[in-house]
Amino acid sequence: MIKAGVVGLGWWGQLLARSIKDSKKINITSGFTRTPSNASDFIAETGIKLYEEYGQLLKDKDVDAIILATPHSMHVEQIKLAAEHKKHIYVEKPIALTLNETRAALEAARTAGVEIAVGFQRRCHPSMVAALDAVRDGKIGRILHVEGHQSAPGLRIYKEGSWRQAREEQPAGGMTGMGIHLLDGMVSVLGAVKDVTVKSKKILQDNDSILDDMTSVLLTFEAGATGYIGTSIATSGYFSLRFFGENGVVEVRNPDLGEFVYTDQTAKIEVTENEDFNMEGTSLELFADQITGNGSFPVSDKDVMHSSEALEKIILAAN
Repeated sequence: MIKAGVVGLGWWGQLLARSIKDSKKINITSGFTRTPSNASDFIAETGIKLYEEYGQLLKDKDVDAIILATPHSMHVEQIKLAAEHKKHIYVEKPIALTLNETRAALEAARTAGVEIAVGFQRRCHPSMVAALDAVRDGKIGRILHVEGHQSAPGLRIYKEGSWRQAREEQPAGGMTGMGIHLLDGMVSVLGAVKDVTVKSKKILQDNDSILDDMTSVLLTFEAGATGYIGTSIATSGYFSLRFFGENGVVEVRNPDLGEFVYTDQTAKIEVTENEDFNMEGTSLELFADQITGNGSFPVSDKDVMHSSEALEKIILAAN
């Protein structure tokens, strides 16, 4: 059993912890948060040991791994410190906001001999696995184009003053927190992104300090395919990722990724339902398997670098 400490006990950190409450591979024994009062109910519910400082948590010899559910800008230094203390690291995406920072974070972990996994949980979902396997295996032939859209009503649900509302933490609107999932799926089978064109706008509000509420990205991959990503923080929860090949189309759709759709050359459609799948818990258990040598995490360092490079290009083009 891997014993983990969670850093950052906002809604997402708590969700990650609850996703493995019945796991026989990894559990949460301790944690650190800058605002303990916001997590008092969770701490009472779980009984985890709460530290007053991140450094104290890292010195706990009973902690095997650290789960970072913290602002993007804090990840690199937190990863370096965890690596120095020989703690394995599971870090929420994106790992960093620039390619150089991403490289530095990965190198710190690898040099220290600890495992590091980036939380692209959607890669573990059966619908996503089916779609990406269909592309890799050549089931739909050469890929001509890929399209993805992921949105959520962040303008309504982000708490005032939350780091998720800060432009320096969430450049290019919803791309940083949501669209990065689409980028990850795309680069995992299509490779590096050659160039991007970006439209990122405020449509519903004009406050300079608030995030852009709609971001659209056109991409060209080095392999030759074209792509599109759309993401909004001002509309309903929505998810779709579809690959257009010369012999057919595969798509993952619905906010919970609950449907895998295959369309063959004759336009015959097959829908496979994969609902109620715990992708957060599965991702953390695969991280645990990587640590114990009983399996491997599905997201490679190369994938992380490709998505980080593309995200940096998008951020620069959006400004």
